[in-house]
Formats: sequence, C-alpha cells, structure tokens
Amino acid sequence: MGRVVVVIPTYNEAETIIDVVKNVLESMSMSGIDCHVLVIDDNSPDGTARIVSKLAEETGRVSLIVRPRRMGLGSAYIDGFRYVIEKMDAVDVVVEMDADGSHDPKVLPQLVLPVLRGEFDVVVGSRYVGFGRWGNNASGRVIISKGANLLARLCTGVKARDLTSGYRAISTKILRRVIDVLKEASRGYTFQVESITEYSYSGARIREIPIIFLPRKKGRSKLGISEIFYFFLWNIKHFFTRRILMILKLNK
Repeated sequence: MGRVVVVIPTYNEAETIIDVVKNVLESMSMSGIDCHVLVIDDNSPDGTARIVSKLAEETGRVSLIVRPRRMGLGSAYIDGFRYVIEKMDAVDVVVEMDADGSHDPKVLPQLVLPVLRGEFDVVVGSRYVGFGRWGNNASGRVIISKGANLLARLCTGVKARDLTSGYRAISTKILRRVIDVLKEASRGYTFQVESITEYSYSGARIREIPIIFLPRKKGRSKLGISEIFYFFLWNIKHFFTRRILMILKLNK
C-alpha cells in the first residue's frame, strides 16, 4: 500500500509524547498502513528526547532527531522532511502532526489513504469544513484562527478553508518539488501557510477533511503575540510580492 512517516516536532512534550506516538502507531497498524514516527526535538529540558529514545528501542518504528536548541516549528518540519527524503527509503506520504494531543490519531487513515491511492497530493485536517470544529470553548483562539485564515486566503489566493492547520498528509513527490523553495527561517505557524501555498502553486491537488481540534491535554499553547505579528507581516509581504509578479507577467 505504501509507507507513511509521521513527523512530530517537540519542545517540552514529555507529558504527552508517549500517548501520542503509541496511538499513532496503533491507529495506522489497525488500518494496515506501514507507519514510522519521526520526532524532531529541540533539546527539550523536560527530557522529551529521552522518552522518545526509549520508545524507539521498544517499538522499532520511531526515530529521533535532537537539535541543539529551540529553533521553531517551521525549521523542525523542514529538517524532518529533508531527513525523510534523503535518509529514509520508499516513503510515499509524510504527515505533519502536533505532539500535544490536539490531533486525533484515529483520523490518520482518512488523511493518508487518499494520498496513498493517488487521489490527492495533500490532504488537510480542517476545522472549517463539514463537521470540523474546535473541540473546546476556545472562542478567542477561534476568532484569531478564522481571521488568520481569511487573511491568508486573500493574500495567497489559495482556496483551502484551513490554511493554518498543522494536521496534514503530503505526498513525498510534492515535497521533493518544493523542499528547496520553503524557507527554514519562517517562524512557527506561518510555516503552515507558506508550505501549503507552495504546494498549491506547484500544482498539488489539495483536499480538506473535517476534524475536531482537541484541547491540549497538558501544558500551554506556544502561540504568542510575536508569532501573530510575524504571521500578519508575512502575509502582507506575500500579497504585494504576488501582485507585483502578476503585473510584470501581464506587461510582458
């Protein structure tokens, strides 16, 4: 059927990472999907890497990359994608997934199977299609998220409803096509919009499926004011760059 690697960035996720990894492997195994988990840890002081190392020994289906310091979500995914493409054999699909329990592992087969079957190149777990929603009383975050997605759609031209979703399955063919275009410097959650924009511009067939975004089981959200400000600036810059390129193309 094909091989899937689930890439999970971590920073201080010792309280949740065991359950997340075990539930991922169980969900995929029950669906008959060959799955491996790759954890990218930013030298978490809470010992996340030690826990993952033990899981790797116990399961034989977990790998770990430990980076020297906290370097951000975007660069973690880029490092993970490059590792999969350059170091791992016969991988057909790469999945992005959070380590905090917000993404339900039971949904994984619904994300990866359309990509494995060649029906789509990217499948996004969306909070804004069908029955998709936030699974707790998070009205403030919902307002911010909906505003961010509206801004991103206007600035990039990508039609997906949930451009900021961090739960998605991507064909490795698409990743190879855009890996050198993606910017490792993109901060945190801006990377989600940047990456799906590049997938779309490269001709990827994108589908959204509804998910319920669960509340964090432990710890606090890492989304801060600086992230939101950077996100806004990135989108505005992208909008004007896109408009200039369109004008230059029309005047040729």
